[in-house]
Amino acid sequence: MPNTSAKTVLITGGNTGIGKEVARQLALSGRFAKIYLTSRNSDKGRAAQASLETLTGYSKFEVLPLELSDLRSVETLVERIEKMDAIVMNAGGTGGPTPDALTPEGVTETFASNVLGHVVLLETMLEKGLLGEVAVLAGSEAARGVPKLRFPRPKFETRSVEEFASVIDGSFFHDRKFDRMLAYGQVKYIGALWISALARKHPHLRFLTVSPGNTASTEALRDHPAIVNFLAQKVMLRLMGHPLHVGAERLVDGVLNESLVSGIFYASAGKAITGPVVDQAEVDPDFGRHYVQDNAYEAIHRFTPQ
Repeated sequence: MPNTSAKTVLITGGNTGIGKEVARQLALSGRFAKIYLTSRNSDKGRAAQASLETLTGYSKFEVLPLELSDLRSVETLVERIEKMDAIVMNAGGTGGPTPDALTPEGVTETFASNVLGHVVLLETMLEKGLLGEVAVLAGSEAARGVPKLRFPRPKFETRSVEEFASVIDGSFFHDRKFDRMLAYGQVKYIGALWISALARKHPHLRFLTVSPGNTASTEALRDHPAIVNFLAQKVMLRLMGHPLHVGAERLVDGVLNESLVSGIFYASAGKAITGPVVDQAEVDPDFGRHYVQDNAYEAIHRFTPQ
């Protein structure tokens, strides 16, 4: 991306955690004249804007309301924005207090907040010509399993459209106990495949999935019991994770570093959850298989507005 201060970027979930830190780093890069932050809560959004202006010395931030699990909110956002050079799809989480509950579109809350809302947002922007250069989806090593953090590796028997659709609508768990950690990994897996399929459909743009890695001071586990959140933040992340600014740097690099290849899912190597990022097709070949990407893409679009 050329070094210019005339560019714009939209960051979902930009009012806290990694999203807010990404906004800070992009502001200090000198590449962007305007940085839009989406927030579900207007008060938190305004507080984040004020904080970022103090931290950076710039008044280039603007907060926009967005609830990704509500597609009407997504459509309203697209109607009010102008063309963006970049978008960082950072918002997500493990699905709130009812991760397996279904939205009006028939998808789980986990899938809606991590993937479906971003699908409708990005693809509507593409239809309207509102994206200029690059889209980065926040991924997770949970997509290929993190045993040390009790995220089991998502395993699929057929990798068919039907099997992926069963994850999206929650029927995958109809005959087994619901596992929040597994469901989250499955959703991140499908999201990464969607981005790779989309990259092949739009070769003139860059589309990446980038994991921030095991990062401290995020709200990734906000939906878990307080004791789980406390232990994760105070013990596990300090022992096995990296600081917030390091995790955010990965996503910022996805936006700014043109040497990162479109369509690739970048995350930590092997069984690691920090350190240098690599193409995850080296860890799980599914991420590089076009037919698997296309099946995930088709499954998702069974649930998008017609």
